[in-house]
Amino acid sequence: MRLQLISVAVLFATVPAHADGTVAVRGVYYKERSTRVMQPMLDAMFEAGARGIVNAHFLVDAITSASASSGADNAKPFTENRVEGGAGYTHQLDRLRIGGDAKYSTESDYTSLYGGARIEADLAQKNATVGLGGGVSMDKVSAASAQGPSVPMLECSAGKAATECSLDSYSVFASASQILTRDLVVGITYDGAALRGYQSNPYRTAIANDGIASERHPTTRNRSAFAGSFRYFLARSETTIIGAYRYYRDNWEIRAHTPELRLVQQVGHDIDASLGYRYHHQSKAFFYQERYATTDPTVQEYLSDDVKLSKFTSHTLEGKVGVMGEAFELGGRWAGARFEGILQYAVQHNRFGNAIIAHVALTVPFGY
Repeated sequence: MRLQLISVAVLFATVPAHADGTVAVRGVYYKERSTRVMQPMLDAMFEAGARGIVNAHFLVDAITSASASSGADNAKPFTENRVEGGAGYTHQLDRLRIGGDAKYSTESDYTSLYGGARIEADLAQKNATVGLGGGVSMDKVSAASAQGPSVPMLECSAGKAATECSLDSYSVFASASQILTRDLVVGITYDGAALRGYQSNPYRTAIANDGIASERHPTTRNRSAFAGSFRYFLARSETTIIGAYRYYRDNWEIRAHTPELRLVQQVGHDIDASLGYRYHHQSKAFFYQERYATTDPTVQEYLSDDVKLSKFTSHTLEGKVGVMGEAFELGGRWAGARFEGILQYAVQHNRFGNAIIAHVALTVPFGY
């Protein structure tokens, strides 16, 4: 695939160019105690007319994990593939940018269709930018990957069972950024989402003193997150300092704090490197317990074995390097090609254990 993409870029470069674009081949590897994910991705961006930008992506998640059986030591591994494709368009109208995007993903037991729209405006002689957008996602969940002659029934809501349940999500987001000085930019963002429908894992069970039972999560969840960030450039050393803080809350009573700091250093004209650290701390959902007293729904309405709903902290260290094609003495459009490599190590104080994430990418510009 990589050679094919490079060949396409060379072909485009041999004809007179009327517009520009980029194509990127990416790969992500994620490994923790019981889960491994390999994710090849293909991203493309190209100009559409004098004022339009089109983006498109395609990816595959190849997930290998132990079966969800309340963390049992004898859990059998399974493999699942998720395929996603999407596209978006942005149009420039003087100081306004309007756009929309859509994506569709599918796997054996889950399908998702998303559509969204956004608008951005440049203000104060383009020293400030504000944005607003929203989207809707319509998902379908089943237990089609379960072993057996038939698909298991799911409790979509209290007293309602079916082989397939729906989950609808409604999201809004807003952002603002301001150039304060030649070297300092600050920004704030807000993200909100309302989830309605089946939100349990159809394969996961929770442990109680009187036995085990399938997860039962609330069918309503309201999420919100506020974040602030800054970027400061030290011209003398060509160093950029990036800081951010995000606060998350939802009506499941989870509260999360995530500060982050990153240093980006320019190394010559063609190479940049960065180091980053992120800390995450969250409280548990109001219904989450390591072990429940009973599975009786009249006594214990909700059950969960989802570690992501527990109280935990994590520390993530990141190293990244980016190299332009000029560093390899490539000419023409290949001088603008970019290679990126990212390595992360996450220390997670929960049952997931520590994780390693590796990311490589090659971005090639082309004209057409």
